[in-house]
Amino acid sequence: MADITGVLLAAGFSTRFGDHKLLHEIDGQAIIAHSAAALSPCDRVVAVVRADDLALQSVLHTLGVDCVLNPEPGRGIGYSIACAVNAMSRSDGWCLLPADMPCVMASTTSRLVDALRSGAALAAPCYQGRRGHPVAFSIQFVDALCALDGDTGARNILEQNADRLTSIAVDDAGVLVDIDTAMDLEKNS
Repeated sequence: MADITGVLLAAGFSTRFGDHKLLHEIDGQAIIAHSAAALSPCDRVVAVVRADDLALQSVLHTLGVDCVLNPEPGRGIGYSIACAVNAMSRSDGWCLLPADMPCVMASTTSRLVDALRSGAALAAPCYQGRRGHPVAFSIQFVDALCALDGDTGARNILEQNADRLTSIAVDDAGVLVDIDTAMDLEKNS
């Protein structure tokens, strides 16, 4: 059976939020805890974090989530993805989730993992016609993921391989909800 790693992308600076958004709470738990729970159907969950973000690393350690340090977080989310996939290159696939998306349901991730295990090259949830997160990549994309850099993440891989994307219709509005500002947090708490 394919071995799938869940990847929390958590090396950002929370500039639009104003302070460390991933440690803010929703229903008594840090945003990062909700996002980690969303990836629980994966065989393991790792988080890409900044080396200087000791508070976040401590919370992740408490959650049992291993940290992959991004030595150059200013290079963008693409580089964070490359750091994670390089560190977990023995996996058969990766399920990528921006860590500021705490409303995704674990059942959605489970369907993506099942799609990869059934031979999908790429899989993503679709809510009311809109593609959301997390996005799952099979081993076929290991080299492309390891080469990512910059702020566009894996968008180019998805665009260039749209014909290989398994779109999974879900009843999970959380696949579209990210927390960028304090107002976003209020709306989703």
